[in-house]
Parts: sequence; C-alpha cells; structure tokens
Amino acid sequence: MDPATFLAFAIFVIVMTGTPGPGNLTFLAIGASAGYRTAFPVIVASQIGALPLQLSVAYGLGHVMAGGGPVVAIFKVLSMAYMTYLAWRIISLSVKPKGEVALPSFREGLLIHPLSPKTWAMNLAAFSSFLAGNGLDVHENAMILVAGFMLGGTVFHSLWALAGVSILALIGDGPLMRAITVTMAVAMIAATLWSLVL
Repeated sequence: MDPATFLAFAIFVIVMTGTPGPGNLTFLAIGASAGYRTAFPVIVASQIGALPLQLSVAYGLGHVMAGGGPVVAIFKVLSMAYMTYLAWRIISLSVKPKGEVALPSFREGLLIHPLSPKTWAMNLAAFSSFLAGNGLDVHENAMILVAGFMLGGTVFHSLWALAGVSILALIGDGPLMRAITVTMAVAMIAATLWSLVL
C-alpha cells in the first residue's frame, strides 16, 4: 500500500470511529451514567465483537452485504431491535434509582458492532475504497482493516466514555443529566435509522 493510500485510510478510520454513531453514543451514555471503569470492559467487548465483522468483510461477506437481499433485510431488523434495546437500557440507567438496573455487560458489548449499520458501512467502504486492489494479499488487507478500526475504535470509544464522565462531573446526577441521557438514547436510535435507510 502506497503512503498516500495509507494516509487516506488512516484519516477515514479517524473520522468514522470518532464521529457519533450507536457505539460512541452508547459509551458516552455509559460513561455519564456509571463512569469509565464500567464503560471500559464494554468497550473491549465491542472491539472483540467487531473482529468477526471485519474479517467477514475482508474475506468476502462484504460482497453479500453490499448486494442486498434477504440477509440484509434480516440484519436491519436485528440491528434496529438491538439498538432500541440498548437505548432502553441507557434510559433505564438514568431514570431508575441506582442499583435497580444492571449495568451493560461484557456480553452485551459483543453485539454492538456486529449489529451496528454504521460499523458495517464504514468497514465495507474502507475495504472497497482503500484495500481492495492495492496489491497486497487478502490476509494482509484483513490485518490492516482489523488493526486500523480496532485502534481507532478503542481510542475514540474511550474518549466518548470519558466525555460522558466529564458531563456527569460538570452537571451532576439530576434532571438535566437524565434529559441528556434520554436525548443520547434517542439520538442513538435516530443514527441507527439513518444508517439503515442510507
């Protein structure tokens, strides 16, 4: 891969992993509701969960997803259902008394990226735009795809979670925080719907 293509890929990863989407909004809400120490294991789980998706894209499943059909229709239904469930969990954390609602688990984090339309879209776009036809073999391209998004995801998910912690420290755990958390949950559903429509 030539330096210009590698730089373009790196910028793409930074923009895609750093901007709002279901994952980042989830970690912002977890950080604001329960702190970074609670968010971090879910962040790690999300990166582990993204690995099969990235490998699937690199080794050919991306062509199936890009082609549409019943597989994509099923994915859209599962994606919307799971993101709605996550939004409900986030809202429950903020509106119910502490201790009444279980915090998001490692296992729940594993599904964030495989069921996120934004994650599928950015991996498909990265592979087709920067990696397919670059002269490297499929295994090398798979490693570049995985390493790029794993690094970007870990860094930016952590920054979003820490931003949530900062919001909590700034405004406290009152009605304004609850309103912000509900807004983030609604934005997460809206971002998912937007990704599914595109």
